[in-house]
Amino acid sequence: MKLNNEVEVFIKDFVKDLNEGAASVFVGAGFSIPAGFVNWTELMTEIALDLGLNINNEKDLISIAQYHVNENRTRSKLNRKILEEFTDETMETENHRIISRLPVSSIWTTNYDQLLEKTFLKENKVVDVKYNNSQLLTTKPKRDVVIYKMHGDVNHPNDAILTKEQYEQYHQTHEPFINALTGELTTKTFLFIGFSFSDPNLDYVLSRLNFRFKEEKRQHY
Repeated sequence: MKLNNEVEVFIKDFVKDLNEGAASVFVGAGFSIPAGFVNWTELMTEIALDLGLNINNEKDLISIAQYHVNENRTRSKLNRKILEEFTDETMETENHRIISRLPVSSIWTTNYDQLLEKTFLKENKVVDVKYNNSQLLTTKPKRDVVIYKMHGDVNHPNDAILTKEQYEQYHQTHEPFINALTGELTTKTFLFIGFSFSDPNLDYVLSRLNFRFKEEKRQHY
C-alpha cells in the first residue's frame, strides 16, 4: 500500500512539473539495453579478456578501460568497440517513444547511442544535440528539445568519456556541461531512468550532484 501511495504521489508531482515546464529526464545505459544495445559489462568483456581478466570478477569497469589504454598506449580498440556496439540500426523502444512525447525542453544522458534524438525526430520535433563544449555556445533555431550527451556521441568515439582518467578530469575538461547541469538541477525536477548499481556512471553522476547540492537540492526521482 505504501509503495502504491509513493507512486501516486510521484506521478502527481512530476506531471505537475511537466505541465509547468519545470521537469527534465536523465537517461542512463539501462534505457537502451531493451533496444538491443550492450550494457557496460558486455562492452568491456573483450577488453578485459585482452588483459587476462575475467569480467565477472571485476566491478570497477572504467579502471579496466584505463588499464587497457595504459597497457596499449592507445584507445583505438575501445573506440572500435563503441562503433561496433552502438551504431546498429536498432529500433527505439516504447519507452523512447514515451519520453519523446513528454513536454520537456531538455534531456540529459550518459549514453553514446542516438536512439533518443532519432525518436524525437520521428515525433517531428527539432532537436538540438550537445556532446561537446563548443556546441553549448550555439542554439539551434526553433528547437523543441535539447539533448545533452554529457559523455559523448557514438560518431566521435575518441572523445567519448570512458576511462577512469576522463571521469576524474571531467569537472575540468567539461566544466560547461557541469555548469549547465547544475543550473537545470536547481530549476527543474529530474527523473533518472536506466541507472543501476552495476552502471559506473551512477556513482560519478549522482555522487557529484549530491556533493554539490546536499540538503538544498530539489526533489528528484
